[in-house]
Amino acid sequence: MRTKRSKTIACLFLLLAVVTHLAAKTDTWPVYAFQNGVHFKTTAERVKVLKELGYDGIGSAKLAQSDLPLPQRLKLYDEAGLKLFSFYVGGRLGSKGHSYGKEISQAIKELKGRDTILELFVQGSKKANTDEQAVAFVREIADQAKDSGIRIVLYPHAGFYVDTLGDAVRVARKCKRDNVGVMFNLCHYLKVEPKTDLKAALTEGKPLLWQVSTCGAEKGGNSWGQLIQTLDRGSYDQKALFQMLRELGFKGNVGFQCYAIRGDSRENLKRSIGAWNKLHSK
Repeated sequence: MRTKRSKTIACLFLLLAVVTHLAAKTDTWPVYAFQNGVHFKTTAERVKVLKELGYDGIGSAKLAQSDLPLPQRLKLYDEAGLKLFSFYVGGRLGSKGHSYGKEISQAIKELKGRDTILELFVQGSKKANTDEQAVAFVREIADQAKDSGIRIVLYPHAGFYVDTLGDAVRVARKCKRDNVGVMFNLCHYLKVEPKTDLKAALTEGKPLLWQVSTCGAEKGGNSWGQLIQTLDRGSYDQKALFQMLRELGFKGNVGFQCYAIRGDSRENLKRSIGAWNKLHSK
């Protein structure tokens, strides 16, 4: 009788351990590689490598840089059980309005009904342009996207009108559109505003923070070579960053910025996903 009871207790402990392990494993965020680091000739090759390495998909994709039309690209990712998370698109503010490629409007139609995000950059001059101009541009794209059920995140980029997380949050709020949020990009944060209180900035943007990008980076670095590396390199404390995001209740997607990282693409992607898995296995 005692033996049966002991076995039952042992089984319960084993079941609890499995459930706890699974809960820990799923208590992370969907992760994708930026297309600028997935250097393969065809969409099929990209899909194959990302699947084999354990990525959830690809993101920050370019509308034009592909061997296939958008519907066929989407089909290949769907069939592999992967996701095309986001597209990197944007426009420029001018003295008499704004301009952007009309391929954005076409893509919005083709993405209808999908949980896809547009990472929207806003080029312009902080001296010559205004928030009102930026809001007019973002609203135009957001209203088109609304009809397709698509969300937008304002993408802070060094040298652009929206170049800080604070800029993105301010403009997004002024837009007053429920499908407009913001994205935090580690490399651009370190490039533009490394002395800003990151926790305060993330906390301020918390309700609108739908996507985050990271990469290995040197704390105190300035060049893109220092600020964009595979995730296993650099002195920046990734653990502290994601602990902060976890405490803030961030539930969005995480992308690995790969711009201009030298070396073999597959090896770089493998290093980054390996570092990510190690970081979140503890």
